[in-house]
This record gives sequence, C-alpha cells and structure tokens, in this order.
Amino acid sequence: MNFVVLYCNKNQYEMFEEFSFKYSEADFSKVDILIFDDNSLPEQKEKLKELCKKYDNLTWINPDVVSDVDNPVISSFECADEYLLDNNIDVNWILFFENDVFPFQSNFWEELNKTIEEHDFIEETVGSFGFSSYQDFKGGIKRTSGNPTIGRGCLLGGILESPHSGWYKDLPDEYYTTDYFVVEVPNWQSVCMNRKLFRENIEIDFEHKHRLLSVDSVSHQFMYKGIFNIVFPNLAVYHDSGELKSGISLKIDNSYSRSNNSHEVFKNTWGWSWGYRNTNLRSEFNLAFPKYVDKIQDKLFNMNVKDGPKRIEDF
Repeated sequence: MNFVVLYCNKNQYEMFEEFSFKYSEADFSKVDILIFDDNSLPEQKEKLKELCKKYDNLTWINPDVVSDVDNPVISSFECADEYLLDNNIDVNWILFFENDVFPFQSNFWEELNKTIEEHDFIEETVGSFGFSSYQDFKGGIKRTSGNPTIGRGCLLGGILESPHSGWYKDLPDEYYTTDYFVVEVPNWQSVCMNRKLFRENIEIDFEHKHRLLSVDSVSHQFMYKGIFNIVFPNLAVYHDSGELKSGISLKIDNSYSRSNNSHEVFKNTWGWSWGYRNTNLRSEFNLAFPKYVDKIQDKLFNMNVKDGPKRIEDF
C-alpha cells in the first residue's frame, strides 16, 4: 500500500474494537495504522498500549508526549511524517480518519491504492484528497437527500446557498459519477494528505488550538501555493452521526475539538469569515482580493456550483 492510516485520538480507544473494526467491511489488518495520542488519561494510554500489543499493525507514534498538543490533527500529520522518515517507510500518503469514520466498501484499501497508482499526477499537484462521506449506515450506500457529503467550502458561487449550505452535498448527478473533481476543502473527517507536499509547503498554525478549521487552513495553504485539493467520489466512507457509537461507553469532553477562537484565527489569516452564516463573504473576499490574484481561491470564487465538477485542467 502507498499509504498509512492515521488517527489522532484522545480518551476514545474503545472506538477501534467496538466501532471501526467491528462495523467496517474493510479489513483493518491489511493496513498499517499510526496513532497520535492527544494527551489521554493514564488509563486510556494503558488501553492504547494493550491495543498495540494485540494488533501488530498498530503503532503509537508519540508515546513521550506528556501535555496537551496545540493543533493536534495537523501536528499528528507532522509526527506521522517524522515517524515514517525515521523508520525508512516509503509511502507518500497519510490517510487520516476521525474516530467515528471508517471505510464503507469492503475493497476500500485496494481501491484507494489503485486510485493513487492510476492518478500519478497527484504526487506533484494534489496536497490532499477526500471521499464521499455517508451517514446512512443501515441503508448502505445510496444517494438520498443530503448524502453523501463530498467536501466543504465557501468560495464557489452558490455553495453557501441551500441545499449546500457550505458543503459539497445535494449536488447535480455529474458530481457523483465523475472520476475526480477539485474542491475547496475535502470533508475533514476523512482526508488523505500528501506527505511530500505537506512537508514542503505547510506551516502549522498553532493558534488553532483544537480540530476546528485546522484542515481547512491547510487546504488553503495548499491552494495559495498552487496545489489542489480534490475528491474521488467513488471511494466511500461512513461518518457516524450517533447511530453506531451511541452504545459505546466513551469519555466525552464536549469542549474537545472545539475552540472559540478558530473562526477568528481563520479570518485573520485569510481575510474572510468561514461558514454559510457569513452573508457578507463575497464582499469580504473581494476586499481581500489583492492577496488572491492568480491563486486557486480566486478561480474557485469565479466559478459556480451549477457549472458542474471541475478538473485540474479547468483551472
């Protein structure tokens, strides 16, 4: 496989055996799994140690961390890259899953590897890519209203309006049948990151104290440097809205992964406020326009969701 799987976990190690391994049709024993622990409680760290002993494809990559980590998700990519370098592991893609996400297809790993091999242009032009994300587990993969969600964004004309409301969802059919298309941000709960381009181009913004908008910021750093973010809609994952994990005893911290200053940090960096509630976004972007001359952000801004999916050559 030309990828490894990465989790950034805090106090929720029950999710491996009681959620992902239990419900996903994809065989997790076929992939190498790296785990970045975000300063879990001692008993949860012991749980992680036991998991790594039980499953020889699980590796705890930051066992010496003793305090909270700023911007843990993006820091986990950096740590995973350093681990792969130190151990001479030659893969160029890091597949990140949130704890409540798993592959929807039994052959997902093989299809993902095949996709990476067949689209070799992504090695030098694509910083991150994502998938179709479903929340209807019992119903299987089907394109009902609101499913799947393929990405998120603010700049594409019409994307902030209903029924999209800042997400690449409820799209015209051609979005779901095309090979791939360019998005502003892949759906952050499951994203595949280009190690080489991440290492060469991304500066971790430690002002993003938690998960919120951190992947969005990375996606915009890529675009600002002429590197694309795309999705492969035929690859599918499941993101649980509570249907499966409700019966698992978890130590839930409602403040975790949420930071009151994330939107402020994003606006200070990029010049406009993220989200469909920002009715002044297009005016804000126009005011910040000199920053975006000839950037991918500007090209997205001048396209419309009704125009259909766009490939890299369209930019």
